[in-house]
Amino acid sequence: MKKQLTLVAAALVAFAMTGCDKKGTVEGVVLDPFTGKNIEIPTVWMDSTIYGTQSPKYKHKDLLKEGKFKFENVPVGSYRILTRRSKYILGRGTVTTTEENPDATVTLYSYSDQVDPGLYKGSEQGPVKISNEWVIWSVNCGEASGAGYRLEMPQVTEAAKLPPAEAEKNAKKGKKGKKAKKAAKVVKPDIKMLPLPAPRVVDGKLDVFYRNANSVSTPLIATTYPAVEAPIASHKDCTGFGEGETKGLFADKSKGTALTVTYKAEGLYEITGNLPKGKQIIQFTQDKKALQTYYFEVK
Repeated sequence: MKKQLTLVAAALVAFAMTGCDKKGTVEGVVLDPFTGKNIEIPTVWMDSTIYGTQSPKYKHKDLLKEGKFKFENVPVGSYRILTRRSKYILGRGTVTTTEENPDATVTLYSYSDQVDPGLYKGSEQGPVKISNEWVIWSVNCGEASGAGYRLEMPQVTEAAKLPPAEAEKNAKKGKKGKKAKKAAKVVKPDIKMLPLPAPRVVDGKLDVFYRNANSVSTPLIATTYPAVEAPIASHKDCTGFGEGETKGLFADKSKGTALTVTYKAEGLYEITGNLPKGKQIIQFTQDKKALQTYYFEVK
């Protein structure tokens, strides 16, 4: 009898402990980070749980038209929460609830899978790409120099791209069935040197988005450096300069300013911060490897 009472008491204690576990509501909205607008009819789910908008038992399908979701009776704890929609990139976040605060509100982000890698400004109409006309002037630099550009590059014309034999052959062609005209003299094209394009003029307060070409788990790092002309000989870890070039434009690694990088959705980061005045080279790196650089001038 005593043993039975002990078992009953243990069962009551277990029941009481289970009954004390609080449950709450996890709700939120899915936004397009570029426009700030709600994404209609998203699919949202809490990883490794029964909670998901795709479930036949989900009761708040009407909220999905406004890009909103709500999960009720969620045991307190930490969860990974994800969202997706057709032709959109995966968005993810985390949520933690406690006995003291069993309810939570979450904002998730997702964006069109048609957004190419690069730098963007947000707008009501969608992402506006910031062109990188300096990319073909960039050179490969090691960690010591960080980033660099050629000050000028030779202009390559279609005629210059042809091998000499092919150019001569094209010049000698005549009309079929008739005596060919005297072959035109092959003229070697003039080589024009194109200067590095002027930097993009921007305000000191930076707020842009960077779409990474690769989706990896390691952090993205964004840093801005003063852009200074210097002898190529003092940057021996940079390669890609042309024969006869003596100077280039380099990042002054001694005066770097870290920018704030905020994850928004898979492969997309918001970059914010205050840029120092003057010409700047903004560099994005991951795993100590340079991904891309941009040449700005801060007024």
